[in-house]
Amino acid sequence: MLTLIYLYITIFTVYYIILAVNSLKGHKKVRDKYTSKDSNLCVIVYASGEAGSLEYLIRQLKKQTYDNQRYTIYVVLDKVENPPEFIFQTDLGINVVNINNIEPIGKSQAYSIIAEKLSEVPNLNAYVFLDANNYVDSDFLENVNYYLTKYPVFMPAINYIGEDTEMKFWDSVRVSYSRYVTNFIYNARTHLGLTNLLNTDVFVIERDLLNRIGSFDFRDKISEANYTLKLALEGVPVASVDEVKVYRAIENYDLRIPSLSKRINIFWHNWTKAKNIISFEYVSSLLIPNWLVCILCYAFLLSHTYHFGGLKILGLFTAGYYGILVMAVMLALAFSISLFHAGIYSKAYFYLFSYPLYSIGHIIKNFPPIRSVIGFMHNKNRKHQIEKMSADIIVTDGTRDYSCKIELISDDGLAKVKFINNGKVYITKNNHLRMVDAIKELSQKLSDFGLSMKICHSCKYFQQVIDGSTNMVQGNCNCPLSGRVEGDIIPTLIWNTCPNFEKQNVVNLF
Repeated sequence: MLTLIYLYITIFTVYYIILAVNSLKGHKKVRDKYTSKDSNLCVIVYASGEAGSLEYLIRQLKKQTYDNQRYTIYVVLDKVENPPEFIFQTDLGINVVNINNIEPIGKSQAYSIIAEKLSEVPNLNAYVFLDANNYVDSDFLENVNYYLTKYPVFMPAINYIGEDTEMKFWDSVRVSYSRYVTNFIYNARTHLGLTNLLNTDVFVIERDLLNRIGSFDFRDKISEANYTLKLALEGVPVASVDEVKVYRAIENYDLRIPSLSKRINIFWHNWTKAKNIISFEYVSSLLIPNWLVCILCYAFLLSHTYHFGGLKILGLFTAGYYGILVMAVMLALAFSISLFHAGIYSKAYFYLFSYPLYSIGHIIKNFPPIRSVIGFMHNKNRKHQIEKMSADIIVTDGTRDYSCKIELISDDGLAKVKFINNGKVYITKNNHLRMVDAIKELSQKLSDFGLSMKICHSCKYFQQVIDGSTNMVQGNCNCPLSGRVEGDIIPTLIWNTCPNFEKQNVVNLF
């Protein structure tokens, strides 16, 4: 056990010293962005929910210093509420993909739809993916074009606006740590030719590389880590380029680092699959300890060697007290050097040093026994407000209809659906904020058996009404019934059905 701890902390110390020494080289900032190659770029802006700063971002993209004949803009509106009319103006030359499914299809599928559509377009060199809550400089695409000559896939640096506003303590801790990781660790790893965790909020990738890697899968941070691994297995590192910047309001901050348990899981299932240095190093880097773990490891090793003498390592050599102490001092010195290159204000050092406590607290809180106890105490000390309602529905296998029943359950505002057929009962596994999401989960379960519900929620004529409630069970029927006057509104509910039911179209995946 002591040998494993020694080897683990020694490898990390050497790794960190290499990063620090690399940062001392003072990599020259490139001022002249001239390149003989002007790439044809496709900028894809993804927006969902509130439109937010979408209109402002589009205006910035239309005023780029880059040749406007060399880039096109696609805007994906994924169930956007009240999209700005500005982006529909024909004189802007913007391609708008307005997706009005009952529920948002998500960034992964939206990106896949555009990538599939443009996969065979001649002379297209690269995609630039941007979330709608970002802002860019006027030379953003000019800088993107330059760094495409150096990296086939890279992430611009995200700078947060409004950090002087009042933030909660732990939010400040996460922001400081995220800036440290991006400005020091990611940049040092990029200069060493190592890969970084892909941030799908903003990244650039060559079209040929994307076609080779395959479809997107950006559901969460873990899927981003797995996609980074796909690139690493191809020998392609994800670079981080701080000379290419985007800006974002501080309220849109998101810590893009998977939890330790998730990283360990990825390591355990993939370390044997690594087939080159980049992928092996990336998988190994998922086990990097935080500073509190480092301090505890060194304290334990120093205490042991001080009281019990040297530590025999694999029968090769003996690690003594002073040798371990020198390593600890060198690691502390490397960390001090890193602070000069992390771009963190001195007043934020306290927040940065507090991150290990946040990390350990997060691990303890999510440890299964403790999480169960917290959940039990929370449920025990509150009264549940449960509401139920039953509805008769029709389920079909395409040739025959079956009369069934569903029970809509709201437990403290969280929705579930019970499906009943000839005494057999199935209850959706997850708690949802909206009843339409619970219905959707049930629909997906039934589709696994070749069945579908003939209800308004699944009908192509159904249009959901956003009424401000959490359940959102209301909607309108747009069926072209005979004698219907244009402009008439026919209200309905998600569980209703009628003889004019037609199954809604589903957007195909890439």
